[in-house]
Amino acid sequence: MERHIVTISGGGFSEETDAYIDNYIVRIKRKDSPIKICFVATASNDAQGYIDKFYSAFQHEEPAHLTIKDFSLPNIQAIVNAFDIVYIGGGHTQSMLKVWRSTDFDRVLINAYKQGVILAGISAGAMCWFEHCTSENSEQEYEPFQGLGLLKGALCPHYNDPIRKQHFDEWAKKENLSPLYLLEDHENLHFINENCVAKIST
Repeated sequence: MERHIVTISGGGFSEETDAYIDNYIVRIKRKDSPIKICFVATASNDAQGYIDKFYSAFQHEEPAHLTIKDFSLPNIQAIVNAFDIVYIGGGHTQSMLKVWRSTDFDRVLINAYKQGVILAGISAGAMCWFEHCTSENSEQEYEPFQGLGLLKGALCPHYNDPIRKQHFDEWAKKENLSPLYLLEDHENLHFINENCVAKIST
């Protein structure tokens, strides 16, 4: 069974209409019937406007979303396993991971991935799959933390931002991290079975 992760750095439905990268993700799992795609907006604290944009972008599929309160549902693993794709939104990466770990939703996502559910995400939803992460904390200072570890190394989205670039480069060199994935806005990676097979620029 193939395992897929798509990491997105800028773009997608939150910024574009009929975004190429979103269509690319859907085509991975294209079937005769609409695909079941779920949005998780934990990193933006379940921002309703963000969720509304998701439903508009994927209205021709079978869209759904999960909020933080849904993570405690007794059948949450079965719910997530039934989706074709889980799409993680951008926002505050570290707070998102803290919520997931406190509710065991991190394990739910990992288990679903192992069962063939496609994982995709933008910015925070791109970094989180890697072993190592660094991002702004609540004081807007950069600090390192552990990702979910599905993919080796670390990823920096929005690498065209000079402050983010400088911090990431210094941190990665100090920690001797490898491999490193550096994505400017509108650059994206497709991993199959934990191997990077394509870089998609949109």
